[in-house]
Amino acid sequence: MKKGFDGEKYEKFSAPQQEWGSKVIDELGLNDNDNILDLGCGNGLLSAKLAEKVPHGKIIGVDSSSSMIEQAEKHKKNNMEFLLCDITKLNFEEAFDVVFSNAALHWVKDHSLALRQVYRSMKSNAIMRIQFAGEGNCLNLASVLQDAMFSPEFKDDFTSFEWPWYMPGVGEYNKLLIESGFQDFRVWIENADCNFPDEESYIGWIDQPCLVPFISHLPGDRALFFRDYVIREAKKIAAQEDGAYFEYFRRLNVYAIKK
Repeated sequence: MKKGFDGEKYEKFSAPQQEWGSKVIDELGLNDNDNILDLGCGNGLLSAKLAEKVPHGKIIGVDSSSSMIEQAEKHKKNNMEFLLCDITKLNFEEAFDVVFSNAALHWVKDHSLALRQVYRSMKSNAIMRIQFAGEGNCLNLASVLQDAMFSPEFKDDFTSFEWPWYMPGVGEYNKLLIESGFQDFRVWIENADCNFPDEESYIGWIDQPCLVPFISHLPGDRALFFRDYVIREAKKIAAQEDGAYFEYFRRLNVYAIKK
């Protein structure tokens, strides 16, 4: 089975992420010549939406997954560029009017370093508008994954495994922003609970991207066994009487200005 991120499959089952990101974009009030950095651009659909709003500006999308960048290139417009890059290794200096990120930064473990790099990349009076998984996100799936990892079937497989996500609360993130140089900002948690309409969309979301780091950690047969175990147990918790599948989503939102 394929173990890494799959940009094409992710795009197929990324309706919740697209909905969250589109809402943020619509609230930005962009100028038509803004230069925008899209952190964790994924499949590039939101990057393309940003590009439409800044016809005289430019979008640079960065992602650490080559498959995501390959998929993003399919949506490329004239004022867009995509870079394969770890967010903690950004190398821009006062280049952007807006830094945007949607449903990506929970994959970054070192936000202290990432925020310093972002701050350096922003022009004076530029804004940073990011949204990602916050404290309390995906409680159902997280409980299933943790139970599976510590179960007799898999506990020996995960002795050296590091939990793949960083999902902070408001107070913790306030402190990180201050330490990174930001003075004018607001941080809040948004309830974005989701009912996946059917089993296919729910399993698709679990497979891409949630299970990727766990599957990548395991050899072939063990990876498939773990995947099937998690999906079976997750469905038991998430299934609703109407055929939908429920998950808790808590999004940490940040609006910050570089003074």
